[in-house]
Amino acid sequence: MKTVKIFILLNVITIMFFGCINYPIYDFAYDDYGKIISLITDWTERGSDIDIPEDYTVKIGDYINILSGTDNTIDHLFSSGKYIINIWNMTDHITVSDMIASAGYASGESGWFFTGRREVMIEKDRDHSFIVFMQQQIRQLTLELEIAGNVEYRYTGVSATLSGVAGTLNIDNGAHDVPMTVDLTFAENPENNRWNTSVRLLGVTGNRQTLTLTMYLADGHPDFHTFTSDLSDPLALFNEDKKTPLTLIARLDGTQSGGELIASITDWIIEETSTGTAD
Repeated sequence: MKTVKIFILLNVITIMFFGCINYPIYDFAYDDYGKIISLITDWTERGSDIDIPEDYTVKIGDYINILSGTDNTIDHLFSSGKYIINIWNMTDHITVSDMIASAGYASGESGWFFTGRREVMIEKDRDHSFIVFMQQQIRQLTLELEIAGNVEYRYTGVSATLSGVAGTLNIDNGAHDVPMTVDLTFAENPENNRWNTSVRLLGVTGNRQTLTLTMYLADGHPDFHTFTSDLSDPLALFNEDKKTPLTLIARLDGTQSGGELIASITDWIIEETSTGTAD
């Protein structure tokens, strides 16, 4: 009888002893790494009538993936250290290669392009949440010419080129490069006696932007005349606040005396516009 009691007592002590031990559970695949459980993209800095892209590319070190929505968990484990989060979207007539975005102006109107960048520190055995603020990188430029002078009624068309336009944007450091010349076509608005054109640009680069205008006339004598206008000053801050369209207005005076036709443009005036884009 004593033997049975001793056996039962030993079993009770054993159960009590081992039942009170908490065994730690380790996730050995995660122990030396950090994870991003929430990557939020903030799209506040965009034109009021521009939609958030359906998807976008995220690059963090060697990790690269296409995501959608504004809050994502990154399905990847990162060694501890410093990282740069780069984000951009794909859109019409913008290509991206090796972190350089290139505009294909000759192939058509660019879509709306955004980039985001943030430097972060990822620590091992930790969950992280980061917000990346996205920046609109395409800005709409509108030029309006108010026609005056004694040959006003003879103008039948206006074409132009704009030099000093940025052909590329470095997604990582925001530098604009590769100066290009873009073709522009003006249309007449008979309601206000103005010729206007709109174009979406990745930015400007260099110290000089020149508008070269060709004015076509009816009845010949001459058939057309070409002259230039310096837009460097009014476009000096074009690469800032890209979410706000920029409209420049100037007066074009064309006069003909004898066989000579003279055209000149007065100073360009920046028209105040609300945040958004024109249709």
